Amino acid sequence: MTDPTPLWRTTEHADLAVLEQAWGAHRLSQILGAALGSYNRRGNVDARTAGAVLGVTEGTIRRWVRNGVPASKMQAVIDLVRPPQGAFELEHSDLIVARQNLAIATADPQKGADLWGHKGWLDRHDLAIVKIAGAPVMVARIARHDRSATAQRNMLQGGLKDAHGHYLPPAEILTFPNYFAATIARLEILEDVYPFRVQMPEGKLSRGGSKAWLAEAPRKPLSSYRRNPRRRTRSKAQVGVRPAAD
Repeated sequence: MTDPTPLWRTTEHADLAVLEQAWGAHRLSQILGAALGSYNRRGNVDARTAGAVLGVTEGTIRRWVRNGVPASKMQAVIDLVRPPQGAFELEHSDLIVARQNLAIATADPQKGADLWGHKGWLDRHDLAIVKIAGAPVMVARIARHDRSATAQRNMLQGGLKDAHGHYLPPAEILTFPNYFAATIARLEILEDVYPFRVQMPEGKLSRGGSKAWLAEAPRKPLSSYRRNPRRRTRSKAQVGVRPAAD
């Protein structure tokens, strides 16, 4: 029988060993802080806030940060800090579709123009890696290369600003030949940083809150994603996608 609960309200189907290995001690503190939007003066998660949300003491939070989360509480932490199952399922299917669309546009430019030319999806697009202000996280955003000033601000929303309140340039930005190529790169990045993903608190970002990851997550430079895109997605188990029901 199919689970009627919508995937956007379903806890991630996570490989706990993968998450535990990626988080480590200090990363758990960063992830909790980013998910709650609450830090202490040292830049670690505010233990009082985290304890209140998770129903444990401040000392327990500090012990988890030092020694890891016990198995009995791991699901509660995942519910708090990780995107819902729907985010990973949608990204997995979107990557497959983007690769198919890019193959069509490349093999038959006229068909591609008929399908997507009027939307501007065959025009050049930029993919930017934006460091979020006040949190040790990054997001990847796509915008047209010839974007307006408003689109530029939207791309940098939530990012670092200078002393005059102007957005600083993104941490990394690269132009791709079309929207599909930029989308593939963005989704491959999200696959590569999968264990380091974190759900930002509601209201922190106007968009992309489920696509954030810890800034220190290892990943390739953007140029590598443009030059050598993968031909297939990672296995479902590697990116949090549930196996098909029997």
